[in-house]
Formats: sequence, C-alpha cells, structure tokens
Amino acid sequence: MGDWYYLGGLAAGAALLAGRALIWRKHQDSAADASGLTPVRDLTHVPAALQRTALWSLSEGGFERRVLHGVLSRGAEDVDVTAFDLETLRERRGEWAYLPVVPPFRIAGTVSIVVCEIDRVFPHCVLKRIGRGDEMRDDDMLERGANIAKIARDGLGMGRSYPAEMPASLDTVPLEVGLADHWRAYGRDKAPLATLVAGGFNAALQRADRRDLVIELIDNLVIVYPAAREVVGADAFADLTTTALTIVDGVLAGSPRITPRGVESRRAG
Repeated sequence: MGDWYYLGGLAAGAALLAGRALIWRKHQDSAADASGLTPVRDLTHVPAALQRTALWSLSEGGFERRVLHGVLSRGAEDVDVTAFDLETLRERRGEWAYLPVVPPFRIAGTVSIVVCEIDRVFPHCVLKRIGRGDEMRDDDMLERGANIAKIARDGLGMGRSYPAEMPASLDTVPLEVGLADHWRAYGRDKAPLATLVAGGFNAALQRADRRDLVIELIDNLVIVYPAAREVVGADAFADLTTTALTIVDGVLAGSPRITPRGVESRRAG
C-alpha cells in the first residue's frame, strides 16, 4: 500500500509541475503576441553586463520566466530586445534587499524586465523615478504567509531585509544633471548622462511617465524595470516593452553611434 501512496504522490507532483509549465507557456505566448517578440528558452543570449547591474545585486540573480526576444527597428537602427520576468533568488530565500543609495529603494520578489542592446556604450548609471519602491515597505502578511521560506525565517527570528552590495561603478549620492521632475540618477561619471539630457533625453523620461521605473545604462545595454512589482497580463507586459523603447529612442537621439571605425557624429549617424 505504501508503494501505491508513493507512486500516487509522484504522479500528483508531476501533474502539478506539468500544469504549471503549461500555464507559464500560455502566459509567455500571450505576452509574445502582444509585444511582437518571440518566446525563447533562456537568457544565454543576453550580454554578461546584466550581471554587473544594481538589479543583479538587489536580486542576487534568480529564475527567469516568460522570456521573449526579438529585433525591433527604431528608425535607422535595429535594437535587440529581451523581455522577461525574474523571480529573485532573495525571494526564494525569503528575504528582500534594498539599494543603499540616498534615498534607498527596494525591488519586489518578482520583477518584469526589458533589456535592450544598442549601438552605444555607457558607463554604469542608474536612474530611478519616485514610486512605491522608495517607501521601503516590508512584505505584507499575505506575501509572507504564502512563502514557506519567509515563514521559516520569521520563525527563526532571521532578518527580512538587507542592504544589497553596491556595485563599485555607482555612488550613493544622486548626480546633479538636471533630470526631469521626479527622477534621480546614480553613477560615478555624470558627463555621458549630462550629454543625454542636453540632447533632449528628459523628453523621453517624461513620455515614459511611469511611477517607480528604474533605468540602468551599462556598456551597450539599456535595462528598464518597475521596482516594486512584476507586470501582470500580456498587454501590461507589452506596455513595459513600449516604455523601454521610448527610453531607448531618447538614448539613441542624444548620443553618438558606435561603429567598427569608432564613434560617428550624430549628423553622420
């Protein structure tokens, strides 16, 4: 009899995993249809610079879902776009982290992210728009009660939140670059961002008018994500991709293009 119970448990577990995978695949296909991207298996095509971001420090990596990829035309240039959800490793451990800048902000346990590869290169900087992530709210009782790791941490009296390790490429004090209202930025070299602002980048920030948005520029990547929560629904996921492309348009318009011969002038690009 015990063997039958054991086999029945295995079958039930397999059915649960299969059903969950089917639901995730359905969500991925719906998001792909809404955004004009194509479902892919993983993030192996994304440059390693993603792992040097504040996002990676806040999450300590994690588990990607609903991964989409494609190349989208932005005028005279093509942009390689990857959109995905990331369940953070900290969420799996039952904790959350905040970036210890002034003022600090946190991210949610699952974050929706758009990564765009462009023909530009930037030193690392982080831009943050005011929003719920700045409030540093602890997970509510429902969020903690639905997570076994969080229940266990509370039972052992372990801390719920920790400061993330600051990337060496960032400073804790906001840069003074004249950003649009409600935005702040962190980095160690303000000149590239100041050049973007002089080229009209603030107009893109205003068009992307979304509370709690985070933008990271690092190497040839523009990374966009809302800090405090994941994006629910295919249309909302597509809207986040559109928001990221709005930011990319502002970056492309306000910075010189990189070519195999070096840096071109904006007029030549």
